[in-house]
Formats: sequence, C-alpha cells, structure tokens
Amino acid sequence: MSAESEEPHCPRCGGALSTTVTTPQPGDQLAPDRVECASCGALLERAVQGHADHGWRIAEREGDEQRDSG
Repeated sequence: MSAESEEPHCPRCGGALSTTVTTPQPGDQLAPDRVECASCGALLERAVQGHADHGWRIAEREGDEQRDSG
C-alpha cells in the first residue's frame, strides 16, 4: 500500500510549503499556524473555521491594518 500525501501549496504562487517545524526533542514536529512562502514571500495562515481545516490562506500583515485605518 503506498500512501500518497499531497504537499500543501501557496494559494498565491502555487509553490510547495514547508509546514512542519522540528523541536529539540527527537521525533517531535509541530504544525505551525502561520508560515511564509519561500517562493513568493506571502505570509500564510491556516484557514480554520470551527473544526474544519480548509488549508492555507493569505494572512494580513500586522502593518496592513494600521495603514488601512489611518
């Protein structure tokens, strides 16, 4: 039986995302809720609604909200 897992891709450029972070403990991995695309530099966040995970979406950068409001 071969398990094919689809790697996540950036919704902006389609580049592959590295979505696990290793920890100092051997074998431990964390799934980050925000990553930056290595291909285009887009800041991405998990698109979670309730208990449903809809993959990745483009996140707003912290400075973007301040520019819009003022």
